[in-house]
Amino acid sequence: MRFSYLHLTAGRATLRVLADERAGRPLLRLESEAKSEGFFAWLLRFKVDDLTRAWFDPVASCSLGIEKRLREGRAVRDQVVTIDPLSGVALVKDQKIAQERFEVGACALDVLSALFVARARGVAEKQPLLLPLFDNGKRYVLRVEWLGRERLDLPPPFGKDTPTIVVEPHLAEGTGLFVKEGRLKLWLTDDERRVPVRMRSRVAIGSVAGDLESYEAGGGR
Repeated sequence: MRFSYLHLTAGRATLRVLADERAGRPLLRLESEAKSEGFFAWLLRFKVDDLTRAWFDPVASCSLGIEKRLREGRAVRDQVVTIDPLSGVALVKDQKIAQERFEVGACALDVLSALFVARARGVAEKQPLLLPLFDNGKRYVLRVEWLGRERLDLPPPFGKDTPTIVVEPHLAEGTGLFVKEGRLKLWLTDDERRVPVRMRSRVAIGSVAGDLESYEAGGGR
């Protein structure tokens, strides 16, 4: 996905859904990678090099944890979160979070798993999707609302006039994926895959835009 700010290329991001296993149990490994590039990043001398990995149990629909390696300008952050879905306890290793043990409830989701579950379940037109989320030491209910339908011209294998649905996840301030504050809207293909193909977020000055550049089907979604 290509990201732009004030109509200038700011960077690119990749989302992956990969098969994995732990102790012989099949899992999904969800990955998000974002890197700055282009004239805008050069002009502001602001480098982004983020990598986030989460592990998700598709049978129980529970997150097992998330790891973040974030490099954004001078800001450096490393975080490891291990979640026990049965006890509802999360253990957090992060120098910016003093508390290490959190009661998060049964089957809490990390931010990447929440995106995957929203795609898998879909969002009804008249009923928002409510998901238990734990991110950056904050536990809350993520509300995802259906906003409407649009047709977009997309790269292969989708093509021109592709039907999409528009949804809005209401993220807590300081949490999230790619954009940490401001209103976020996502466009998903209007089919059973619900592939993220566009995002828009209003920020303090202007907006951040992300548009799909390529898509490769895999064993996940």
